Amino acid sequence: MPTLQDVAREAGVSKMTVSNVLNGRRDRVSPATIARVMEVVGRLGYVPNATARSLSARRSNIVALAFPSRAAGGVTPLTNPHDSLFLSEVEEHVTQAGLYLMAHSVNSVESTANSLRSWNVDGVIFLGTRADEVAALQAAYDAPMVFIDNHGTLPHISNVGIEDRLGGHLAGRRLVEAGHRRIGFVGPRFDEPGVVRERHAGFVQALAEAGLSLRPEHVVHCNAGFDHAVAAARQVLAAPERPTAVFATADIIAAGLLKGFVRAGCRVPDQMSIIGFDDLEVAQHVTPEITTLRQDIPGKARAAVEVLLTQLAHWPAARSERRVLGVTLIERESVAPPPADPV
Repeated sequence: MPTLQDVAREAGVSKMTVSNVLNGRRDRVSPATIARVMEVVGRLGYVPNATARSLSARRSNIVALAFPSRAAGGVTPLTNPHDSLFLSEVEEHVTQAGLYLMAHSVNSVESTANSLRSWNVDGVIFLGTRADEVAALQAAYDAPMVFIDNHGTLPHISNVGIEDRLGGHLAGRRLVEAGHRRIGFVGPRFDEPGVVRERHAGFVQALAEAGLSLRPEHVVHCNAGFDHAVAAARQVLAAPERPTAVFATADIIAAGLLKGFVRAGCRVPDQMSIIGFDDLEVAQHVTPEITTLRQDIPGKARAAVEVLLTQLAHWPAARSERRVLGVTLIERESVAPPPADPV
C-alpha cells in the first residue's frame, strides 16, 4: 500500500504539504501544488485514514472520475484517446468550479465504494461502467453519480451520452449510398448494453433498409487499440468475398485498419472504404484522412460536470437527469465507390 511519504516523494513536496492538502488546510498551498498532489494520490491509489481526516461531517470538495482499471486488451483511459480527452476536459471544468478531481480506477464495486468513502468524495462521474454495475454502485455509496455512455435500462440514474445508434445508422447509410453491398463491421465485443451494441444496431438497420444484411464472416471483433486494429485488418482481408467497405466503431480502430490494409497492399479508398467514429485528431493525421462520425467529447465532459454540480446543489433531493448529444457525419477521404472488380 502506498504511504504518505510515497505521495510526497512522487509529488516533489513535503509530507506536511501533502497532509495539509488532504486535510483541507489549503490556504497556503498553491492551486498547482494541490492539483499535483491530488493527481499523484489518484495515480498511486493512496487511501488515507478516514478517522484521522475527520471529514465525514463536511464536504471535501473532491469529485472522482472513476474508470475501469484495465479493459480488455489492456486499453485504459491513459491509452484510449477518447477517454484521455474526456478526462482532461472533465478536469478543466471541475477546476473551474472550484473543486478537485481525483481519478480513480475501478477494480470492484466494493473496493471503489471503500475508496470513495475514505476520501469522503462529494460526487462521482463513472466512465465505462457496465450496465449491471450501476445499481450496486448506487447502493454501495450514497452520493451524486453521473454515468457516461450508459445504455442500461434503470430509470433513476443520471446519464450523459450521445446518439450512438444514429451514428451507426449514418455510417451504414453513407457506405450504402457510395454503392457498397459487402460491408464489414469492426469493433469490440458487445455482450451487454453499451455504445458498441448501439452503433452496431444502427448500422445493421441502415443495411436492412437498403435490402442488405451484415454477414457473420464480415464481422471482426477487436479491442479499441491501434495495434489490435492493425491485426484485425488481416482478418477483414481474409474473409470470403471480403467486404469493400468497413465501419469501425472508433477512430483509433479505423486508423489501425488503414495501416493494416496499406501494409497488405490494399489501397484505401480505391479498394477498401473506411468510416470511423469519434472525430479524434488521429482521423486527420493519417493518409487518406478518415471519414468519421463526430461526437462532441468536450461537450460531453462539460455536460457531465454540469449535471453533477446540479446534483450536488440539490442532494439528496436531486432528480436524475439524462442528456443526449448529437453526432455529425464528417466527410473526408476514406470513402469511395467500390472497385469495379472486387476481390
